[in-house]
Amino acid sequence: MTDTTNLQDLKALLKWANLSDDIQELQIKYGDIELAMSRTPGGLNRPAPAPEAAAAPAAAPAASPAEQVPAQQAPAQEEPASAPAAQEPADQEQSKASGAPAAEGETVTAPMVGTYYASPKPGADPFVKVGDEVEVGQVLCIVEVMKLMNNIEAKFAGTVKEILVDNEDAVEHGQPLMIIEPK
Repeated sequence: MTDTTNLQDLKALLKWANLSDDIQELQIKYGDIELAMSRTPGGLNRPAPAPEAAAAPAAAPAASPAEQVPAQQAPAQEEPASAPAAQEPADQEQSKASGAPAAEGETVTAPMVGTYYASPKPGADPFVKVGDEVEVGQVLCIVEVMKLMNNIEAKFAGTVKEILVDNEDAVEHGQPLMIIEPK
């Protein structure tokens, strides 16, 4: 067998495992290649206390624009109608950047680390948009890992309330991708 054949076999095995609902975790070691996949929250990459402490300083820069708002209030008092409109996009950007869902509903999370794609190919319409009705099994997006495209399907029917990541963003295992309000 050649290395190309082995790589194709490995890709086929990963695709099969991804499509199989009864496999929750999989670890493969072949030569110097080690792959692991998990569908359980935390799974193989159970968070350590140190990363949580590192997340706190990341929140501090997000508070920095809020501290600048009082300095901008003097001009805002002259034009009170424009101030709330200017703050709304910043709030949406902040909730998107922090990964904190602003809408209520069920959160669809990334089952693996990879690249998020909203459409089946560049230039095509996205699989779903905010406001779309989705059915069980409908493809919501793709997470690409090592050139292997993984369809992320709806586990329940509902309405897409919010999409939390942009096309071609790198996503982490367990990262919220979108919010769906169940029917």
